[in-house]
Amino acid sequence: MMITIRLAAEFDRPQLFELIAAIDNFNNAEKELAREVITDGLASEKNGYYILVAIDQQDTLLGFICYGPIPITVQRWDMYWIAVAPESARLGIGTLLLQAMEEKLGQGRIYVDTSSTPGYNKARSFYERHGYQVACVLPDFYATGDDKIVYCKEL
Repeated sequence: MMITIRLAAEFDRPQLFELIAAIDNFNNAEKELAREVITDGLASEKNGYYILVAIDQQDTLLGFICYGPIPITVQRWDMYWIAVAPESARLGIGTLLLQAMEEKLGQGRIYVDTSSTPGYNKARSFYERHGYQVACVLPDFYATGDDKIVYCKEL
């Protein structure tokens, strides 16, 4: 399968929204926030969100990654979202998206937040396999028993 990584465009919006809706691990509030971030990112890069998409030869969206600069920092970035279509999972698409983001950034430090709940075990394992290290844990951040784990990687 040939996969292309490119900047997202307005015409990707419906497929991006469909992909978000298909991710069972995201709750309704997370899905709504993802749609808002995608809308802002597609509207203008001035909003601080960059979105890369992975597509196949038929222009089917396979996944996306959204990241942006952290205000008032020097070369510090937040990775806000990374998602792969469930039917395309385990094909290396997440790795391709992550590598594309890191190559675009070139240098600096990337942060990514995730939950400590079991539903995010795969996400945490993914970050750790790609060289992200736990920078801090904020206990009971999202809810009682749901810590916020902040990962970091120096490029």
